[in-house]
Amino acid sequence: MHLAQRAYVLVLLTAVLCVVGIWSDEPALAYLWHIPAALLLLGLALEGWFIARLPLEAQLSSAPRAFLGRPQPATFQFANASPRPLAVHYTPAVPAGFETLARVRRVRIAARGTVRDPVTLLPVRLGPQPWPKLPARVLGPLRLAWWTRPLDPHSRIVVAPDALRSPVRPRGLAGGARPRRVGGAGAELHQLRAYAPGDPLARIDWKATARAGALITREFSEDQHLDILIGIDAGRFSRVRVGRLDRFGLYANLAARFAEVVTHHDDRIGLMVYADRVLASFPEFGDEREPLLLFTEVMFPWMFREASQLRPFAEAADLLAQAADLLDLYEPDRLARNEVPVFAPDGTFYLPDFTITWNGEKWFWEHWGLMNDDAYRNHTETKIGWYAKHFSERLVETSESTQLSEDADKLIRAHFS
Repeated sequence: MHLAQRAYVLVLLTAVLCVVGIWSDEPALAYLWHIPAALLLLGLALEGWFIARLPLEAQLSSAPRAFLGRPQPATFQFANASPRPLAVHYTPAVPAGFETLARVRRVRIAARGTVRDPVTLLPVRLGPQPWPKLPARVLGPLRLAWWTRPLDPHSRIVVAPDALRSPVRPRGLAGGARPRRVGGAGAELHQLRAYAPGDPLARIDWKATARAGALITREFSEDQHLDILIGIDAGRFSRVRVGRLDRFGLYANLAARFAEVVTHHDDRIGLMVYADRVLASFPEFGDEREPLLLFTEVMFPWMFREASQLRPFAEAADLLAQAADLLDLYEPDRLARNEVPVFAPDGTFYLPDFTITWNGEKWFWEHWGLMNDDAYRNHTETKIGWYAKHFSERLVETSESTQLSEDADKLIRAHFS
């Protein structure tokens, strides 16, 4: 509850009359301040009784499905079933999967009426998003105070990747869309050609050989299917903003659009999500010897051990990494140098996320992520205390939020510009 302007007038009047009663010789004035004080208390009691029984409801009107990174119109609808008009201030709270709407909004609702307040939502996280209660306050009927009244919209929106959304849903073809020439049996005859040394005898077309007077080999074509695996980086840098979304959201949209094209050609597509290890991978492709295409931003050796789709290629990847005439697939030594230990005078050390040298001074940047995990939070508090003891005012900190890029930009401007 917060007092309104009318209540402050009564409080001021009470204080003035109290001072007058103290300094006056008139006995009648000594208790005159009781009148405005009693009116204020009685009025607040009546308002509290009214607000406790106030039939006020809120609803969120929007499509049940939103697309990642695509603004979606929505409307907060307020219904007032009481015989009095209401003034309501509310904060449009959103789930963690939507960009924050921070501005307090004001609506006036007629007696036994409804009012609609349009907003624009920006989905930034995938998955179902149950709506939280709206922090709101209602002005009492006597205008003495604003009364806290959380409103539950009872709504839920599912955020999906922003795919191509073709007007006609693409369907898989009966066979692979890419013909591949093979010698011998296949889907259909591709061509006849002159015999080449090494061609198996079973591939020779003896009738054509008799007509041509020279050995002729059959070539057939068969449908070729591709197994495509997309690797998405879900590490700490995946939270860096790229326009409306962070990098992880952008990757998710790209993967969805790519999958839509791939399935249209009757190829199969899988997904691998990784950070410092493989977090998830699906589906299993099986033992078919189809070509596998791997799309990922970076490649680590452990991917070929932890992702079941890549295990059959682990030996080949190691051979490619050792080839002198090829670009490195991965450089374990360089990856190991990404974190440099920082030693304190007492011999203790930690591995900061970033070590920055600026104007001859070293700064340490730490990003705290899993603060809802008790062990991680306790370790973080110990680490912050260690920095405060040994490297006072040399620690730059960021935490997980939808405004991570903006927070990082402010810190860079404050410390390194």
